[in-house]
Amino acid sequence: MGDASPPAKTTRDIEGSLQAQRKKRARTSDAAPLGIPVISLKPFIEGGDEGKAKVAKEWDRACREVGFLTVVDHGVPAAVIEEMWEQTIAFFDRPLEAKRGVPMTDDYPYGYQGMGMENLEASLDGEKSKPGDIKEMFNMCLGTGVANDSELPTPRWPEGSAAFEAAWSEYYAALAALSSKLYRVCALALGLSEEWFEPKTSRHRNALRAINYPEQRTPPLPGQLRASMHTDYGALTILRLGGQHSGGLQVMGTLGSWVDVDTGGQDAFVINLGDLMARWTNDRWLSTPHRVINPPDEKAAMARRQSIAYFCNVNMDTSVECIPTCEGEGGAKYEPIVAGEHLMRKHSAVVAGKLCYNDK
Repeated sequence: MGDASPPAKTTRDIEGSLQAQRKKRARTSDAAPLGIPVISLKPFIEGGDEGKAKVAKEWDRACREVGFLTVVDHGVPAAVIEEMWEQTIAFFDRPLEAKRGVPMTDDYPYGYQGMGMENLEASLDGEKSKPGDIKEMFNMCLGTGVANDSELPTPRWPEGSAAFEAAWSEYYAALAALSSKLYRVCALALGLSEEWFEPKTSRHRNALRAINYPEQRTPPLPGQLRASMHTDYGALTILRLGGQHSGGLQVMGTLGSWVDVDTGGQDAFVINLGDLMARWTNDRWLSTPHRVINPPDEKAAMARRQSIAYFCNVNMDTSVECIPTCEGEGGAKYEPIVAGEHLMRKHSAVVAGKLCYNDK
């Protein structure tokens, strides 16, 4: 469009615009307390057009108003989930030196990260001087299994972990199948063909991350949380909550208030949208700030918590730009961005680079 084209937005412009959109929606939202919608996937999985349309409508509303939801009747076998928990907890119970045997490297997102080595809030403001989050993690990416995918680094597993590797591989495959269903729901909810996202996820870099939040036997540093405020980076996140103290996850609601997320003991996954999905949909859908707060003082010494997050990252070379059905009268708000470059920029911002917590 020649001289009439707007200048490309800088990273800070983009982040500021996303935050402004969220604040605007908070001000114009209903005064009723924010609720986390619960959606059954059964009508969609059964395949009827009417059922698919029902789920897509519910999904669109949840993504417009909250950006977080809970799915039930998801189809992931209970035995796969249980074995994943068992092997993951056993890994985190290993001595620290054994866990450090597979450290996180620059080949995101693989390996172990210790206490305080990440500050998620830095992904929003770039400030690395804040104390690191009170958690340890193990990360793995197995990709899609596409032949000759030379860009996918070889997975590195902890020593003596055949059962761990088997459990993680099976869970990863089950969540990859679930993510494919969710992308089809997204497509229909946006008025697209059901297969619209498939070419953009055929060589995905979905990342499986287990997180251990230990009992807090010493007080946190000022301002330090289990997971500081952040938005997720990619398209979708599929989260499983667990541990002796599964509470603590909070979503930013109306006028900046914080709302607790609780699955109520259901066989459910918590789903939230990431920044790339918000950009794709031109802010029609929300990438909602969230955090994990510390347990109450009277419970802190016993309140161990775990979660397992499956981050749905699209093909690294995908250009994310406004979906045609989301342009509206004002057109696209954001310049196209390459998914892999966005992901690595965010990852680099949150790595604290030094221990800010005594994990010994």
